[in-house]
Amino acid sequence: MKDSLGVSGRRLVQTKVQLIYEVTMRKIFQILFAVLLGWCAINPAYADTSMKFYTETDPQKKFTNKLLSGGVVNIYASGRIVDGTTDKFLAFVRANRIEAAEVHFNSPGGSLAEGMKLGRAIRTLQFFTSIGVYQPEYDSEANQKSICASACAYAFAGGTSRFLNEYTGRLGVHQFYSANDTRSSVAAAQQVSGIVVAYLDEMGIDAKAFTISTFADRDGMIWLTPDEALKLRFANNGSRAPVAEIRLAGMDPYLRVEQEHYNVTARVIFYCDNKQIEMTYGIVINEDTSAMIRGNQKRSYLELDDREFLITPSSSGARAVGDVVWIERSLTRANLLQVIRATKLGGWIDGFGAVRYGATLEMPTVRSKILEFAQQCYTP
Repeated sequence: MKDSLGVSGRRLVQTKVQLIYEVTMRKIFQILFAVLLGWCAINPAYADTSMKFYTETDPQKKFTNKLLSGGVVNIYASGRIVDGTTDKFLAFVRANRIEAAEVHFNSPGGSLAEGMKLGRAIRTLQFFTSIGVYQPEYDSEANQKSICASACAYAFAGGTSRFLNEYTGRLGVHQFYSANDTRSSVAAAQQVSGIVVAYLDEMGIDAKAFTISTFADRDGMIWLTPDEALKLRFANNGSRAPVAEIRLAGMDPYLRVEQEHYNVTARVIFYCDNKQIEMTYGIVINEDTSAMIRGNQKRSYLELDDREFLITPSSSGARAVGDVVWIERSLTRANLLQVIRATKLGGWIDGFGAVRYGATLEMPTVRSKILEFAQQCYTP
């Protein structure tokens, strides 16, 4: 039997079906977004204080801060996250012509949907996040009194580098409730949970963080310690997860292990030379700084869990090539075993005075790759 619709007819039907699907999905997302807008953290103390954004206005201080932070501008975000907060944030960034920034939050939370929207905007801009307050006059305890809780935690999650330590404020996760707390909101809970978990995964954060938040009661808050936040990847303190991959130099394979930090990158190369493991530890910065480090070096060394290792006490232990300073070492099998057992591997160069330059690499997730490469090198 011939197809009575013909090619053009089939295309018309497919177009209509696709249009119906897109309209239906759009309506579904609109409904879910509306549901999310109604879900928030309850905190009456901040009920009428919507989030405001600030940055240093004194020209001299602004110039000095930007110079010391490598061009990163400090933005201070204080108050509740409400509908429209993200638009105000983006307008603030445009008005101040900010290209790189660290957003310091002090917020009890607010709209869950808007918190995630703000987080996505921050991620798109590749900004950093932290928890703290603007201090015209330095106060060592001011940041520690600040908070980023509930919906704010999801905005905080948007930072490419997310700082939480003993010097910052506190990060709190909270169970969300709808404003009217009706039966319909309970029915939507599963959908909301799925959206939040998907968002955390998108931001590179362990979904267990959402599970933990459900243990808080209606008026409670679970405050994450810096160690807990690091384990959940809610914070990374400017360090991304290390990546290990086999590459080729001509026909010869080598293992490259790299970890990006907010201000430097550790790049470690392992290669096999006549059944001997050679290691080159790269400190990736910029060309001018690498040349300066190379010219000022007094000695170079590795560190295994903060203990000095394979020290070269001279100015010949490291070389600069472009934007990388390389520390080269031959590893005996005993040396390699010590490296593999370490939790943290560092490469450092001492300059004049008390100054040193370097980077660190977290070993646990790449240890097996290094061991596998070494075994292949040693195999007859």
